[in-house]
Formats: sequence, structure tokens, C-alpha cells
Amino acid sequence: MFVPKISIMEKRIILTVACMAIFFEALDVSVLNMALPGMEQYFHFSPDAIQWVQTLYVLAFAGFVLLGGRLADVIGRRKIFITGALLFVMASLGAGFSVSFAWLLGCRALQGVGVALAIPAAMAIISHTFTEPAEKNRAFGIFGAMAGIGFATGLAIGGLISAWWGWQWVFFINVPVIGTAVVLAFRFIPRDEKTEHPQHSNWLSGALITLLMMMAAWLIHDLGHIAQHPVFFLALLVLFIITAVYFVKRERVHASPLVDFSLFRLKGVMTGNIGALLLGSTFLPYVFLLTLYLQQVLGFSSSQAGLLLFPFSILSGVISKYVLPHLFHRLGVVRTGILGSSFMLAGIVFFILSYFTTWQLPFILGAVLCINSLGMSVTFPAITILAIQAVPETQHGLASGINGTCNSMGGGLGLSLVGLMIQLATVNKWDIYGAGLAALVIVAVVAILQLCRFMFREKVVTAARYAEVPS
Repeated sequence: MFVPKISIMEKRIILTVACMAIFFEALDVSVLNMALPGMEQYFHFSPDAIQWVQTLYVLAFAGFVLLGGRLADVIGRRKIFITGALLFVMASLGAGFSVSFAWLLGCRALQGVGVALAIPAAMAIISHTFTEPAEKNRAFGIFGAMAGIGFATGLAIGGLISAWWGWQWVFFINVPVIGTAVVLAFRFIPRDEKTEHPQHSNWLSGALITLLMMMAAWLIHDLGHIAQHPVFFLALLVLFIITAVYFVKRERVHASPLVDFSLFRLKGVMTGNIGALLLGSTFLPYVFLLTLYLQQVLGFSSSQAGLLLFPFSILSGVISKYVLPHLFHRLGVVRTGILGSSFMLAGIVFFILSYFTTWQLPFILGAVLCINSLGMSVTFPAITILAIQAVPETQHGLASGINGTCNSMGGGLGLSLVGLMIQLATVNKWDIYGAGLAALVIVAVVAILQLCRFMFREKVVTAARYAEVPS
């Protein structure tokens, strides 16, 4: 089948469209943190209730992203990307015009579903567009870096937007940008090829994995409240195990499985996905603690906190564009991931020093520099490439869905872990910030060690191959 050649300019536009999607997906995770107080005041709900605005988004994304990756492989990358992006635009518009809390929660969940469809499709589009290994790594590096920039930017501008224009505009800003991405996708992304042997979408497995992700996310989120309803928690855990066993058995015998478990045997896939899980477990709890720290300890307003953080988001963009490509060229993907994870650890240590010394502001600025500007901009692209580069092109949608699920579930796990540490600190009269940050130090160290383990294992394998070659 003849495939038209894509010009360099068209490739750049396609990459820009994909990056717009991942940027606003990542931005939407963090931008609400500074806007939540405004929502709390508007709807007159407690902080615990208003937090569901964030939680439902994460649950919906984690639950549907694997199905989104599968549909991108089966139905078509372009169709699923445009469908997901349009759903995200409409849900953002609806959320901005919310007149009730229930309506806002529903729109927030639909946003999660929209990005769960769009992001795996965007990654599959990049893989299909950039065929040379070097340009593909460079494209995925830019794509992953935009996620890191989105996280950092959302944390910075959330307070500014909510303070100057109102919390509704954290949703309205999505509409013109993602709407433009949809128009460009219609114009420049090539139409999906018709496969000679179409596969079934396997909707039942999609529903099962979505149910599993939802239950897992709920169990993690509710981990700190087991004592209040132990019977319900135990029943849900048993149901989760039974459903998981049935899902695995079904996938192993199904003619068109949703999850190909053989992917996890490919080089780097397991390490990249564990890295995504640990990165989510570090960053989202850090955002949560930083938001509280700036406003409750240092006394910043939401707009002041936004102004403080904004330059670091600009710096993350500079690093992604000018520094990251050189790191990949000089260090390779794995060493770059180790460097980025080390910055994440250093940032947490600076956060601890800020809280336990008298030089609060200088150390907290060091923490933001290491995590917002350096850590996320370097680590996220590295683990994304690692999780996908060895996967066959026909399964890149699924592989990116798995990677997104790991990162999202990691965020839920990390938030629950920090929540547990805070509860224990309250009961035992420990320091709340010290307990939460100590847990993040452990997670960050594990992230570095698992990447080092992969690097040394690859060195051993390479040395063994050279030893087998006859002189």
C-alpha cells in the first residue's frame, strides 16, 4: 500500500498537535491545586469533598487509558485522537459553566476520559510519523518534556488564573487551544490506513480493565479510612482480586486480547512503566505538600504562589528544548532518567531542609528548581521512551496506555501514602511535613535504584554478548 511522504514541516505540525494534547493533560492535573480554594468557597463544600474534583479526573484517566490505547491500535490513531480531544474540549466548556458541584464532577470525569483516549493515540501518531530511530527518540523526548512543562506550568498559573479571572478559567483556557489542535489534526494528520484483517476491539476486556483501574484507584484512595468501614473495604478488595484473576485468564485465551502480557518481557518496558509509577508517586504528593506549604507555612496567597513558581515553568521549557536533546545524545535514555530522578530526590531533600531550617525561602526555591524545572523535564521523557522504544509499532497505542495508567495510578498511590503518613503523624504527634516528605524520599530513592539496576543489567548482557563473539 502506498503511503504518502510527510514533509518536515508537516511532521513538525503533527508533533506540535500531539504536544498540545499532552501539555494540557498534564497541566490539568496540577492547575487545579491552586484553584481548589476558590471552588471550595464557590460551592460551599469542605476541602475533603472538593478534592473529588481532582480525584475523579485521575480515576477516569487511569480507568480508560488502556482502552484508549487499544482503540487507537484497532479503530485508528487519528479517529481516536480527534474523538478524545473533542470530548475534552466539550467537557472543559461544560466544567467552566458549572452551576452545581455534581455537574462539575461529571464534566471533570469526562475530561479524564477524553485525555485517556487522546494521549495514547497521540503517542501512536508520533511513532507512525517519525520512523527513523534518532528522530523518533527526539520526538518522544519533546513529547514527554511537554508533559513535565505542563505539570510545572499548571502549578504556576493555577493560582494566577483563579485569583485574577476566577476558577472557571482553569477550564476555559483549554477550549481555544485544544480546539485549534483538533482543527490542525483534521488538516495535517494522515487518515488511518484500512487494515486487511481488522481486529475486534474487545469491549468486554476494556470494561473489565476500566473497572479494575477504578476499584484499584478507590482502594488506594480509601486506604487511610479502613477502620471506618473494614467490611466494605475487604469486600471490595475480594471483588478486585476475583475480577483481576478473571481478566488475566480471559486475556490469555482471547483471540484479540486487550493487553498483550508479552510486552512486559521486552527490553525496558517493565523498567519504564515502574519508573512512571514511581514518578507519579513522587510528583503529585509533592505538589500537594508544596501547595499547603506555600499558603499555610510561608503565608503566600494563591496569586503570590503562582508568581513565585511561574519562572521555573519557563525554565523547564528552556531545558526541554535546549538541554534535553544533548543529554540524550551524551548520556543515553537510561542515564538521563537516572539524572532526572536524582534531581527529584534532591528537590525533596531541599524541601525538607526548607522546613527544618531557618532559610525557608532559599531552600524551597531550590526544591522547585530541582523538581519543577529539572526533574520532571528530564525524567518524564526518559521513562516514556524507555517504556515504548522496544514495542512493535502496531502496539504503541497499548504501550502508551499502560505507561499512562502507571503514572496516574502512581499519583493515587503516592497521595494515599502521604495521607497515611500524615494520619500517623497526627496520632503520634509527629511533624506532618516531616512524615510526608520522608515517605517521598524513600519513593525517589527506589526510582533511582530501579533505573540503575536496569543499566547495570544491560551492561552485563552486552559484555556477555561480546565475550561470545569469537576473536
